[in-house]
Amino acid sequence: MSTSRISGFLKAALLTLLLLITLVLLLTLLAVQLHPAVPRSVPMDAIAINTIEDLIVDNAPARVGRAGELRLQLDQSELNLIAAFALQTIPRLSQVAANVSIVQKRAVLDISIPLPLRQAFLNLHIEIHAESGSAELGTLWVGNLPVPGPAMRMLVSLAERWLANSYVNYGALRQLKESVRDIAFEGNSVSLALNWEPELIARVQNQAEQLLLSSADNARIDHYSMLLKQILDNMPDAMRSVSLHDLLSPLFVQAQLSVAQGTDAISENRALLQAVSRYVNEPANEATGDGPRFTITLQRRTDLAQHFTSSAAMTASVGADIAGLLATSKEAHDARYRSGFSFSDLTANMAGVAFGSAATANASSARRLQATLGQATAETDYMPPVTRDNAGLSEDDFLQQYQDRTSPAYRERLNAIDAQLAALPIYKSP
Repeated sequence: MSTSRISGFLKAALLTLLLLITLVLLLTLLAVQLHPAVPRSVPMDAIAINTIEDLIVDNAPARVGRAGELRLQLDQSELNLIAAFALQTIPRLSQVAANVSIVQKRAVLDISIPLPLRQAFLNLHIEIHAESGSAELGTLWVGNLPVPGPAMRMLVSLAERWLANSYVNYGALRQLKESVRDIAFEGNSVSLALNWEPELIARVQNQAEQLLLSSADNARIDHYSMLLKQILDNMPDAMRSVSLHDLLSPLFVQAQLSVAQGTDAISENRALLQAVSRYVNEPANEATGDGPRFTITLQRRTDLAQHFTSSAAMTASVGADIAGLLATSKEAHDARYRSGFSFSDLTANMAGVAFGSAATANASSARRLQATLGQATAETDYMPPVTRDNAGLSEDDFLQQYQDRTSPAYRERLNAIDAQLAALPIYKSP
C-alpha cells in the first residue's frame, strides 16, 4: 500500500472518529440538562402514609380468597402520592423525582434523574395512551432528544429481559401485569380492571418478600431451607409445635460461621429470613418438601410468628417503609372485613420490621445480630410480650377509640410499641 493511500485511509478514519465523537457530544448535550424537570418530592409524613394505606384498603376486595373482577380508579394526585412513596423507599431511587398527569385521554410521566455530574439531570418525558384496553407507550423524550419508536420498543424489551434474568420472581409480577385490562384515561384519573385470581395474588404477595432477590440470593435461600429442615428433622417425634426461637438461634449461628469463612453478612441474613418466612407462611410441604409439617409459634401463637417473619423478610428485601405500610394496611383491612384490628399483630409486624432492619442495615449491624441471636435465650429478646387487649377491633370500634390512624391516641399506641422495641438490647445501637 502506497504512502498516499495510507495517509488517505488515516484521514478518513480520523474524520469518522471525529464525527462519532461530535455526534455523541451532541446527543449528550440534547439529553442531559442542567435543571430537573420535576422538583424533588417532599418526604412522606404520617398523613401521606395514612392516605396510601387507605387507598390499599379501599381498593382491596372484601373477600380476597374469591376470584372475580376488581375495578380500580385513581386520580393523578393519588398516582403521584404512590409514585413519590415508591421512589423514596426503593433503594437507589430516593433522589429520583416523578410527576404523573392525565391529559387529553393519555398519561404523561415526567421523571428527573440526577447524574453524578455536578448539577446535571436526565429528564424523561413519557406519554402513555390506552389502546384496546391496554396501556401503550406513545412518545419518549430524553431531555430535548426524541427517541424513535423502534428504539423505544427495543429498550423496553431489553429492560424486561434484564428483569427476568436478574430477579427470580419477575414471572409472577409479569402475570399480574397481564391480568390488568380495560385501562382508560378519563378526566384526571385512570380506571382499570384486574382479574383477581387468589392463587396468583397470594403468590405475588408471598414473593413480595423476595421481590429484589437475584438467582444467587435464591441459592442461599435454598441452603437455609435445607438447614431449617435438618433442625426440624432432629425434633422429637411427638413434637409438632416449635418455637420460632428454636429455628432462629441455630440458623444465625450457621450464618455467623459462613461469614467467618468470607461470605457477606447482609446477604446471609436476608436469605435466612426469606427461608424462615417461606416455611412459616407457606402451605404445608411447599417449603421443605416431604415430611412432617411443624407449626411454628411466637409466644405460643402461630399468627404472631407469621406476622413477625413476613415483616422481617419483607424488610430485608424491600425496606422497612414498604414492609410497615403493607403490614398496617393489612390490619386496617382486617378491621373492616375480617378478624379486626389487632395491636398484638401490629406489635409482631413492627418487631419483624425492626428485626429485619437490624439484620440488613449494614455489615456491622448484620454481624452484631448474628452474634446476639446465637446467645439469645428467649423470644422476648427480640419480640416484646403481647396481650389480647384490643385484639380484633372492628373498624367502627377502632374509629370510636382512635378516630383514625393519624390521631394522637393512635400515635401514642405506636410510640409505646416503639419504646418497647427500643428497650430490647438487640435493637440498641452499640
